[in-house]
Amino acid sequence: MAAPGRHPYVKLSSTLVLIGMGLFALERFGLGRLDAGGQPLHLGAIVLSVLVLAPVLLVAAGAVVFLVGRMRRL
Repeated sequence: MAAPGRHPYVKLSSTLVLIGMGLFALERFGLGRLDAGGQPLHLGAIVLSVLVLAPVLLVAAGAVVFLVGRMRRL
């Protein structure tokens, strides 16, 4: 029988999703604050793509970890 509490794959997947959502919220807040000054903001293409892709990849990785961990438990 499994030990009480959450399984390790659930902890890992929830951590990845939480970090991804936190990065997304931080990105939206930071870009909103920088744009509020009225000055146009220019970010490099690499920086902008990392700001967009990192949260999406973390959330997707969390979903994959959860699904793989769940399938292994069956």
